Amino acid sequence: MMRQLLRAALIVVAATAACKTERTPSADTTQRAAPAAGQSTAASATPAPAAPAPAIAGVTITSPAKGATTGKDVTVIMHAEGVTIAKADGKKVEGVGHHHLFLDTAPTPDNAPIPPMTKKIVHIGTGDSTYTFKGLAAGPHRIIAVIGYGDHSPMPGRRDTVDFTVKP
Repeated sequence: MMRQLLRAALIVVAATAACKTERTPSADTTQRAAPAAGQSTAASATPAPAAPAPAIAGVTITSPAKGATTGKDVTVIMHAEGVTIAKADGKKVEGVGHHHLFLDTAPTPDNAPIPPMTKKIVHIGTGDSTYTFKGLAAGPHRIIAVIGYGDHSPMPGRRDTVDFTVKP
């Protein structure tokens, strides 16, 4: 009698364990499965991977470094990502733009054109990625880099800000 109870208990445990095991079709079973009536074979194919998201335009100021102490002439060097830097041509072409620098002044919002060049707003419409501010006054300064389209409207994307100090 005890053996029969033990055998019955083992069968119940084995059956319960077998029921909890997930069963997935093997690769060759899946490949041989025919599509359901009215379903095309394209619908049963594995979906193509999603296209990568377009790169967001961005600019990084690589020099001067954040918190640097500099002389009165300060060369700003920028690196752009997700955009082609080109000469300003008056056209608004997605993915093509040029650098603008704002010295000690707030940048233009994304929906407003960048004003003409002044001592505090610089258009680098030549396609270059460097600009030298000459004869800056001693003390703290802030530069904000913005990429703009060929028509000088700001390109939405990442801007960069560097605070630095000009030594006396």
